Amino acid sequence: MRLKDNINISDGIVKWIPYSNEEKICERFSLDEWHMAVHDINSDKEWEDFLKDSSIVKCYILKLCSNDNSIAFLYIMQENLAGTVFSVHGGGWENPLMYCRGYILLLEHLLNLGLKVRTYCQISNATAIRLDRAIGFVPYLYSDNEVFMWINNKRLKSSKIYKRFYKNKL
Repeated sequence: MRLKDNINISDGIVKWIPYSNEEKICERFSLDEWHMAVHDINSDKEWEDFLKDSSIVKCYILKLCSNDNSIAFLYIMQENLAGTVFSVHGGGWENPLMYCRGYILLLEHLLNLGLKVRTYCQISNATAIRLDRAIGFVPYLYSDNEVFMWINNKRLKSSKIYKRFYKNKL
């Protein structure tokens, strides 16, 4: 399964739109922070070129519906040839609560498509690990530097954060 470039996922409060090169995301972070999400790219131009050349990575921007301000980004990477396993990575530069809401919204969308969703991050990235665990991700593998985690619909919907944002969906 291939992810569509033209997704438009919204809950009326936040929305995900496809990344465009007009949206500068790398420069919103220090290089060290950026490398926590994208370790081998150093500029917005490199990111744009990478996405143009990739058929397995899609990037999305999270915006507030109320004012159209961009607050975060995520990229989704296909992890297997069949296109049934994807990993998610990203970060936010504004409004962490709404970034968390958007993250949950996109995860739910992917899981509802029947996809297996994973993530991984550096063990030193305590903020990402804490957020992922709170949303329902479960570690399944540790390396010297990274932790690998998975999530399913049941775990996502039973998390306290999901219930706070989407209690009307339960």
